[in-house]
Order: sequence, then structure tokens, then C-alpha cells
Amino acid sequence: MLTSAVKSLRRQRAEREKPEPPGRPAIAAAARRLFVERGYARTTIEAIARKAGYAVPTVYFHFGSKAAIVGYLMEQMEAEEIVPEFQKSLQGADPIRMLEGTAHIARLSCERWWDLVVLLRSSGRNDPALTKATKRLEDGRLYGLSTVAEALALGGHLRSNLDARRATDILWTLSSEDTYQRLVVERGWTHDEFEMWLAQVVKRELLPHESSTSGL
Repeated sequence: MLTSAVKSLRRQRAEREKPEPPGRPAIAAAARRLFVERGYARTTIEAIARKAGYAVPTVYFHFGSKAAIVGYLMEQMEAEEIVPEFQKSLQGADPIRMLEGTAHIARLSCERWWDLVVLLRSSGRNDPALTKATKRLEDGRLYGLSTVAEALALGGHLRSNLDARRATDILWTLSSEDTYQRLVVERGWTHDEFEMWLAQVVKRELLPHESSTSGL
């Protein structure tokens, strides 16, 4: 399972790294800035074109819709932040490294892409295309966390009262965007504090006591 997961991620990354038409990154970056400034609903394709310095037909040619731009931004997030860090965390199947890597990914994905998370939460309910994008993001996160949990179970690293499914549920809850919002956005924790706390907690919850303290 672990080997197949890594191979799958490598194939996905290779697909994303193929040359793309000029203009797409600039248009997506302009759209992202406008989504933050104006909100998703009040941002028009025409405004995105002006911000990016392209003609309106060019924006439609590359993306076709605002939701497609959001999907592209999600792919950027996965390619730049999640996939490389996930691959590193799985190397050697070391339990401490995997869980600390999980905490690091949770921190990076929220720290650098929180505006995208907020957009999906605020506008996804009213736009079927964004609802699909949200589900894809959540499905990808669940896949990654379940891969970590299954690797821990196969390696005999989980506490005796846990199986891979329960470990997945614990990782899913503790590393969620809701936890980030409560601690960082609402309570003012720094990103370093959040990542350190999350790494400590998931190791304590999932690993035998002697293993969970060895990486601290």
C-alpha cells in the first residue's frame, strides 16, 4: 500500500510538471488576489482579465469558469506544498517522520493557502462546481492521512488499542482546518507553535509511549 501510494503521487506530480500554456499561472494568481479582495461571487471574469493583463476570451480559453481557476489553484497547492512533503514523510517508513510530516503538511496547507480554504467554505455551498472542488480536496486529504495510518499499522507502530481506521480518524480530526482556525486564526498561535503542538499530540495519541517521546 505504501509503495503504491508513493508511485501514484509521483505519477500525479509528473503530470502536473508538464509544460503548460503561458498565461495560466498569471491569470490564476490575478484571480486569487481578486477573490481575497472582493470575494468569489463579486469577482468577474472581466475583472480577472484586467488584473492579469489578458483579454477576456483568453481567460475563457484557458479556464472557462471561475470554478476552473479554483481547481487550478488547488492543483498548485497539491503540487507545491502537499505532494513533495508527503513523499518525504513516507521515506523509510519511520513513524516519527511520518507524523511530524503530517503536522508540517497541515501547517503549510493552511498557512499558505488559507484564503483558498475560506473561499471553498464560504462559496462552495452555493456553487455546485465548488462543492465538487471541496470534496476533491477533502478526499485527497483523507487519502493521504489513511495512507499514513495504514503504513503505521503495517509497520506495527500503532498503540495496541488502535487500528488503521481509528488512527485515520484521529489524524483527520486533529490536523483539520477547523483545528487550525481555532488555534491560529482565533486564538493567535504562531504557525510554529501549531505545528509543534500537532506533531506532539498525534505522536502521543497514535504511538506507544516510548516511541512517541523518542522524536521530541
